[in-house]
Parts: sequence; C-alpha cells; structure tokens
Amino acid sequence: MNASTTLIPSTTSVETEEISACPNCSSKKLELWCRAYDRQHKSSQQEFIYSRCKECNLVFLSVRPVETEVYKFYPENYGPYQGTLNQRLQQDTNLSNERSLGDRQKYQYVRKILKASFNTSKASLKALPFKNFIREIQEFYQPTGEAAKLLDFGCGSAQFLNEARKQGWDTLGMDFSEQAVEQASQNGHKALQVSLTVWNEIEDESLDFVRMNHVLEHLYHPKQVLTAIGRKMKPGAILHIAVPNPHGISSQVFRSQWWGLECPRHIMLYSPPVLKDFLIQLDFSNFKVFHESITKDFARSLGYFLCDRGRISSNEVETMMQRKFLSAQLYIPMKIAAICKAADRFHIFAKK
Repeated sequence: MNASTTLIPSTTSVETEEISACPNCSSKKLELWCRAYDRQHKSSQQEFIYSRCKECNLVFLSVRPVETEVYKFYPENYGPYQGTLNQRLQQDTNLSNERSLGDRQKYQYVRKILKASFNTSKASLKALPFKNFIREIQEFYQPTGEAAKLLDFGCGSAQFLNEARKQGWDTLGMDFSEQAVEQASQNGHKALQVSLTVWNEIEDESLDFVRMNHVLEHLYHPKQVLTAIGRKMKPGAILHIAVPNPHGISSQVFRSQWWGLECPRHIMLYSPPVLKDFLIQLDFSNFKVFHESITKDFARSLGYFLCDRGRISSNEVETMMQRKFLSAQLYIPMKIAAICKAADRFHIFAKK
C-alpha cells in the first residue's frame, strides 16, 4: 500500500468487486451485516457492504474495493504510520480550557457516583474479577533466549520494535507501506516491504515470535500470509494476533457507526471462535484469548452517532475518547463486557 497517495475526491469511486461466497468456509449462505463508507478519513462517500456468513459467522466486506485500489484509502496521516494515538491527538486537538475544566468537574462527580453505586473502594475492586490485561500480555513477550527473533508484521511506526529491542529481541519489521519500512530501517531494525517474494529473505523456522497487531483484518489473503508466516516460525514459536471484535459491545450497539469497522480498510472481521477455528486449520494450537477492556472505541463510536445527528462536528469524533467524564461512565461497563467476552478488541496467542 502506498501511504503517500492523495485522498480520493468524494465524488470519485474506486473499482469494486462482489464476493458471493464466504472467504473462510466458501458458504454462500450470507446475510447483510451493514452498509458503510470511509467515515474515519472521509476519503469518499462510496458505499461498501459487509456480510455475515451464516455457517461460520465470519463478517467480511462482500462489496469491496479491488485489491489494487484499496491503497487509496491509506492516506499519509493514517494512524499506524504516525506513532501513538496520544501523540497525534496532542498535535491535532485543540480543546478549550472551559471544556477541559468542565470535563474534570464532571469526572470528579462521576467518580463519587461510581463509588456510591458500585462501592468501588480499593478492597471491593480487588474482589472483582478484573485481570491485569497488560501484565498478562507482557508475559508472552519475554525473549526465549539470546538472539531470539521477533517479527512485527504490519509494524506501522517503529515504536513497538524499539521497545522490543530494549527487551532483548532481535527485531524484524514488515509492512505494506514504504514509509513504515523506511522508518523501521532508520531506527536500526531490519525492515522488509511485503511482496510475493519477500518471504525468501527470511529463513524457514527462524522466528521465535510473530506479532500481528490489528493487521489481520486488513488482509485480502489472510490464509496465504499466515501460511507463509507459519513456515518461518520455529516449532513452539508464538503468534500474537490482535483484532477488533465484531461480537463486541460497540459493534452490537452501533454497527455501521462502530469505530472498529474502519470501512473499507477492514476486509474481514473475526470473532474469537472464528479466528481460533481459522488458526486450527493452519496447524496452530495452544490458544489463549484475552479480551481487552477499553473505553475509547465505544466513545468514538458514540461520536459517529452524535456527528450523524449534528450534535458534534466530525473533527470532534476522535476526541471523544479524551472526555474523562465519558471514560469514567464507561469504565465499569467495558470491564464487565470484557469479563463477558464481549470486549471491543481481543488478543489471541497461539503456538506453531
């Protein structure tokens, strides 16, 4: 994907294709899931269609840009190429002092309500089945030995690779974006641009760990990519995949206004059972699934909802996640959603 491409004028349409059978199980028993367009980058008003397979439950873009055209929906300011979201928000957002003060006051008020309603003292919070998500994830990221090799497939910026190197990993970054590959290389990592022949540059059974952080949902040919990755992994190597959850709470409430939909860049949307079955077909095993408790996806989905009704401007949608009052209101419900396996995002670890 060429990240330097100019945005498509809103009056322009890209060439599309219609997928009449499930790309996972080949079933033709499909139902409409939603219609959507590129809300996040406003590149075009062209409508695309997501369908759900009635046999395996995969949600996928059934009327989608042809693969050679989808790069046009990845502008220069596409998030993963820009570093952390907080850094981008600090650069792009100009919240008024009055609003910031108002949100702080509301946040303090909500904290009092939550403490009274849920008795959220330190003791009672410890009694709730809330797991330390980050600590559990980090346990998998300990290098297995000297010169243990980690591949970050779809690395975006070099931020994660830099942190992995500090932990002792021998790092390798891969991405479709020439810009992302250059950034990783400039930071001292071996970096490769995805192509049909790029796998020849990696030895078979040489990788100890592969990270695919919000990448799989972008792929037109996920089986082909994961098969190639599997060949390069050592026996017992770990694969980590993080994806948005089409069975999560925000998806179920907002559907076409769901932030995680990210139409039309997200080609296939996997629920935990669908992704696990898919990986079993590719000879992965020893699965562990973690549901990530976050408030920002629901908050930004609410932003789309409010924007559609003229309550806020489109420029305010992403800043919804910064509203402490709203985050405080959503904190407990999102924790409960994660416990109920209905979080907006999930992570799956598997062994080769």
